[in-house]
This record gives sequence, structure tokens and C-alpha cells, in this order.
Amino acid sequence: MIFFATAASAQQTGKGYSSAVRLIDSGQTQQAMEELRPYLDYKNYGQLALYARYHFARAAYKNNQYQLAQATLQELIDNYKWEKEDDAYFLLAQSYFAQNKAIDGLKQINQIKSPEVQEEASKASYQYLSQNASVSLLVANFPSYQSNKGYSLALKELLLKQSSLTTNEKQILNDLNQRDLAGDGSTEQTWQKVENNTLDIAVVLPFNYQGGSGVKRLKSNNFVFELYQGIELAVKEAKAKGLQINVRTFDTERKDDVVRKVLQDPFFKQANIIIGPIYPEETELVATFADMHQIPFINPLSNISTTLGSSEYAYLFRPSTEIIVDKILAHSKSHLKGNRIALAYSASSRDELMASQFADEARKKGYQVILNQKVTSSNIRGFLESAGMKPGMTAKVDQVVIFSDDPYIASPSLALMESLSTTVPIFVMDSWLYFNFANFEMLDDANINYLGNNMVNFDNPETEEFRAKFYEQYKSYPGPNTYIGYDVTSWVASTINPNKGFDFQKNLNQRGYSTGGLGYGVDFGNSHSNRYVPVLKMEKGKLIEIK
Repeated sequence: MIFFATAASAQQTGKGYSSAVRLIDSGQTQQAMEELRPYLDYKNYGQLALYARYHFARAAYKNNQYQLAQATLQELIDNYKWEKEDDAYFLLAQSYFAQNKAIDGLKQINQIKSPEVQEEASKASYQYLSQNASVSLLVANFPSYQSNKGYSLALKELLLKQSSLTTNEKQILNDLNQRDLAGDGSTEQTWQKVENNTLDIAVVLPFNYQGGSGVKRLKSNNFVFELYQGIELAVKEAKAKGLQINVRTFDTERKDDVVRKVLQDPFFKQANIIIGPIYPEETELVATFADMHQIPFINPLSNISTTLGSSEYAYLFRPSTEIIVDKILAHSKSHLKGNRIALAYSASSRDELMASQFADEARKKGYQVILNQKVTSSNIRGFLESAGMKPGMTAKVDQVVIFSDDPYIASPSLALMESLSTTVPIFVMDSWLYFNFANFEMLDDANINYLGNNMVNFDNPETEEFRAKFYEQYKSYPGPNTYIGYDVTSWVASTINPNKGFDFQKNLNQRGYSTGGLGYGVDFGNSHSNRYVPVLKMEKGKLIEIK
């Protein structure tokens, strides 16, 4: 705050005025107020009276008499033309802040014209708002007070502490990220992107999702470690081909505080892309960070696009639930007859969401969903029998859709299908092909259609080569997530690199559908998830893609 102990322009100099001002700074505020009272008379003291009123208010403020300070300053501002008016506005703002009247205080700061006083007021705004204001208050009033750097900085820091952001909050945060807000009392440092000629990948995964820390005690059945084995092999191959690639791995431990700490690592200043995280709560934190620093990140396993929010830098490596639903209905329209559908789904969040989306879209397209049931291992057989899928019965539906990756749902379903000779098409996820309890060659006549979810093509020579290399290194064959880890990393390395540049979405749009890798291809043209969902059938013991 800028104080004035003397008034050069005063018409008269009172004996006790200067000593009263000194009393304020020495902490004797009550005595100072008493000694200043005679000098409040404008008729006798002219301009000196205006300085006296300001210092009287200052003494009242320091004495915690905020309403008295407020009334004194308001009268000074309203009734007199004073050369140090900006100081009065600043002290009035502080008086409002002390009464937890944030907006009233901010209104006074908006009146300040002096750059020097504005800077002090900005710091005071930050100190008060960062400790006392809510995100909702600051977001609602952002258009009115965004020119106050302290206000903007307090809002930015509060937004960064949120586990999730609304669309409006993300837009505001993006705006604030473009501003230089340093120097207003915070510890904020300007983020400077490190540019180099290397593909820098940050792998952010919950290796210890069941507790613990470190990687030495990870078990072989840890699905995240399985995913990372594929990532590691893909990086090794990329380096062997001469690609400049640098990978840093971070364990989130499935803890929000750990995620926040991870994102403070300096490596992210040079990272071109982030692989991970997986779980929704972690994804929300990384999405906010990715938007702020314009770093693409990829969830390698999920199909649920809603977990990504509105982030323009968030991607699903697999198809979204919406895309899978659209593929089934488009395939049905072009390949199947009849409009009666039996729909089953497991209790997983993905399957419940996909079933709801499917039922809504199917009805819009003229289909009748005559059975719509959540199933378990104990009632899936009953569901199929209700649809007429039973020896000696005529089917009551024209197609069956089962959304589930649960082997305990797949097992009784396949057992029943082996005993049937029905032509009713049944749609299931490609995960059913990984289960080892069914003889799929015996199911050629069952009309099972497998929905590709970044499915591995085991007839691909590259897949055989990958399996051989994996076995050579680990003395075992890769699990389902290992293929995904390998493919997502190979896909990233072929999309952004020193030769093609590091604009991820631009390169994806130019690339469109592409083969390569271990699967049947991917297509991210104008999309943030894989648009390519092949439908496959078993014919004479071989999987055939139905075009």
C-alpha cells in the first residue's frame, strides 16, 4: 500500500497531523484516530483534511474497524476530488476483502488507474482470493474482473486443483494459459516447452493399482505390466530402426495426489505425447493438464469417450462405445434381415453404457429391442432361451447382441450355441476369441460375429514375428494387453516423429485408415478414437472379415 505522511499541497499544517500518521505505523491506531479527528474538517484544513480522512480510514482498518474505514473512504471518494483517489479505492477494496465481500472489493480495484497502485491491488487480490474465494464465484465473474492479474492467477491455480472441469472452466483455463500471470505473489513459473528432434513419450500408468510402490514386486498377471511389456518391445524396435525416441515411465499408483506430483516432472515440458492413464479419476486430472500444455494423451484400453470430457487433446486407442454401436447397426442394415433384437449386457460400466446407447439408436433406426437384460453367468442361458435360442425351439429374434468381456458369461453361451443349429446372427466382443474353453471350429455354423476392438490378427506375419520375439525375451507368450501396448506405441511412433512432425491430429487426419501393426487396421481421421471396427466370423477354422 502506498502511504503519504505529508501533504505538500495542504492549505494549512496542523501540529498533530504528522505525529498522528506516525502513530498509525507504530501500531497505536486508536490514539492516531483521536489525534486525526480535528483535521477531518475540510473548511478549516482543505486538502490536508482529505489526507487526514484517508489516514483516519487507514487507522480504522488496522484497528479492525472495517465498516468505519469503509464509510470514511466512500465519503472521501463520493464527495471530494482528491489527487490520491486510487489509494482510497485500494484501501476501500481491502476493507471489503476483510469483511469477505469479494465482489465489492473487486469493483473498487476496477476503478484504479495508476499502474503502480494497480500492481499492489493485483497482489492483494491474489492473496485474498486464492485463500477465500470459490471456483464457482471466480468463474461466474471472470468476464468482469479478468483484467485483474491477481484475480486471474487465483482462478487459474484453483482450476488446476480441480479433479474435473466443466467445458466453460476448460475454456477459461485455456485462456489463462495464454497469459503471463507471473509476479502477483504466487510461486507460478512460466511453462516453457522444450523442443528437440526426438519423439518423447511419457507413459503414465497405474502399475501399482492394487497398492504398493515400485516395480520390483509386480506380478506377471498385472495387466498394466502386461501392457507395458508391449510398449517396451515397440520402443526397442523403433530404436533399432533408427528412430530418435525417448520414453519415461511414471507410476500413478491410482492415487490423485501421486498423479498431480507426476505431472510436475520436468520431462513433461518436452513430452510430445502421453500414453495413459487408464482410470477415469486419473484421466480427468491428466486431461486438464493436457489441455493446458497442449500435449495429446491416449487411454490405451478404454472404450468410454465420456471419461475424456471435452478435452481436444484426449484420445482412445480403441473404438468408442458410440462407434461400436454404429458399426453393429450399420452392419445389420446392410447384411441382415428382420428387426427384432435381443440385447444382453454385463454389469461393467462400459457394457451398461453401450447397451443403453445401442437400445436408443436401434429404436431410432426402426428396430425392436424385444429383450433387454443385464446378465450374469447364472442367467445368460435363460436369456438366450427366452430369445428362442434353445434346441427344438424357433428363434423369437432376428439377431442377438451380447456386450460382455466376462468369460463366465461367454462359457455357458458358447456351450449352448454348440448344441444349436441356428442361423440367427449373434454379435459378441472379440475378447471371446481369447477364451480357451471353446472349440471355435465347431461353432462355424453358429453364426457368431466378433466385433473388433483393436483386435489382433493372428494370421498376420508381423504377429507371428512379435510373438516369437516376445517369447525369446520373456520365455512366455504375450497376453491380450501386451498386443495393445505394442500396437499403440508403434502407431504413435509412425504418426509423429522427426520426419513427419509432431502435430498429432493433423498427421492422423492425413493418414486416415492405415494397416500395419498386429491388428486389422486403425482409422483416426477426424476422430479421437479408432473408427475402424471390423466384423469377423469363423469359417472353416479361420477368421474372415466381413466387408
